[in-house]
Amino acid sequence: MFGTHFYNKNIRNIVILFGTLFNDINIKRTDSAGTVQSQFKVPINYGPSEKYLTRLAGPTLDDQEIVGITLPRLSFEITTMAYDPTRKLQTMKKIRETKPLGSLDGITIVTGGSGYTSAPTVTVAAAPTGGTTATATATIVGGVVTAITVTNVGAGYTTTPNVSITGGGGTKATATANMDANTTTLLTAYTPVPYNFEIDLAIMVRNSDDGAQILEQILPYFTPEFHVTLNEMRTLGIKRDIPVIMNSMSTEDTYEGDYISRRALIHTLSFTVQGFLYGRTSDQGIIREVDVNAGTSFNDIDEKSVNVDVKPDPATADPNDNFGFNVTTTNL
Repeated sequence: MFGTHFYNKNIRNIVILFGTLFNDINIKRTDSAGTVQSQFKVPINYGPSEKYLTRLAGPTLDDQEIVGITLPRLSFEITTMAYDPTRKLQTMKKIRETKPLGSLDGITIVTGGSGYTSAPTVTVAAAPTGGTTATATATIVGGVVTAITVTNVGAGYTTTPNVSITGGGGTKATATANMDANTTTLLTAYTPVPYNFEIDLAIMVRNSDDGAQILEQILPYFTPEFHVTLNEMRTLGIKRDIPVIMNSMSTEDTYEGDYISRRALIHTLSFTVQGFLYGRTSDQGIIREVDVNAGTSFNDIDEKSVNVDVKPDPATADPNDNFGFNVTTTNL
């Protein structure tokens, strides 16, 4: 069971989400008249604050001190990950998403364009690794693209590829690809497992005013939570509002008062990010026909009086299409 490789990038996405929250903080430094003398963005990195404070001291070369790192700076790291039983979901429930696979069923012209003096080149986006890229040719009549013929349906497509029309002396012809619905499957996964990610954000500055500017660009948004929309599982089309909860704040000043020590004023903010971890995904075929023999006798379950056959209309419909059903009833 364990050892089957899958990687949904759930933890990586949590790290990216948290870092993105604080990657656009700026500091302005003014003179006594309030005129802005300089403005810059505060850099942010993933890693423990001690790593950057060690570099702050800087190495020396021939008694000349070399700058190792400059302040202000932000750093953050995940300190713990813990299962959250209060957000537990139904374990055996499955999430399903339509997954078109395989080859092209055709190419539909959206606009024919104008001014074409020769047949333009039709390019279908490349298939994923291991697949075969589809090819097609265009037909023009009176300077307009009137038909596109697929010369190779391709194979291994997992999403509908883009189609581009170039050359031929004309402009504005567009088209879309149609997937072969007969190979459509469902991508499924069990409901995710809730985990709380404890993350510490370190604000490292040289002077208190820089720290105050950074804090005032962060603290008013947390009451104590702030919600961010995360593209949680791209393959399943799942987006979720993730709460980022601020738990506490502490301040540490490493300045000891001598003339050669460098000062580092550190504000540490503690957060909880309520995320989810997903398991392995798998393919599931789509049911395209239901054939039932039914009876009316409760005493004899083997007695069948009618056959009911149900098929979608059209038979190649996808789950997201607008389709009906063909129902055939036959007396037995």
